Formats: sequence, C-alpha cells, structure tokens
Amino acid sequence: MPTFIEVYNKLFEKGSGKAISSRGTEYRIEARDGKILAFPKRGRVVIHEDCWGKDITCQGTRAGGIYNGKYSIYDWYKDNIR
Repeated sequence: MPTFIEVYNKLFEKGSGKAISSRGTEYRIEARDGKILAFPKRGRVVIHEDCWGKDITCQGTRAGGIYNGKYSIYDWYKDNIR
C-alpha cells in the first residue's frame, strides 16, 4: 500500500484523479495544502496524513469507499506511478 506522501505527491504532480466507491460514487481527488481532498457530487472528504487509510477521517467523515472501491485511490496511484 502506498503512503500518504507518495499519493499526495503524485496527485500534486498530475493535478487530480478519480476514485470510485464500491457503491459507484465517483470522487474527484486532488492534493492541496498538505491534504488529499476527495469531492463526490456534493461535499468533500479531507484526508490528512494521520488518518490515511482509515475508514473514518479525523473529522469524522466516512472515507472507506475511497480506499476499497471499484477503482480506489490505490488503483489510481498504481496506474499513475509510471
């Protein structure tokens, strides 16, 4: 599993990406100000390094679908490390 810093740096380099939850929710993901932000149709999920990989962020927001969905943030990273 890649680290927060690895994914953050790749998102910062690429500009943005996407993740799709197991329920089909599509998230636009990006790196900004030391955080990874994930934007579904409404709202946003803020992921800090200390809550990386956890189903619930440090703000209490559900984030599990970003990590274990049909096209997770890990899948995006794997496809973009080349």
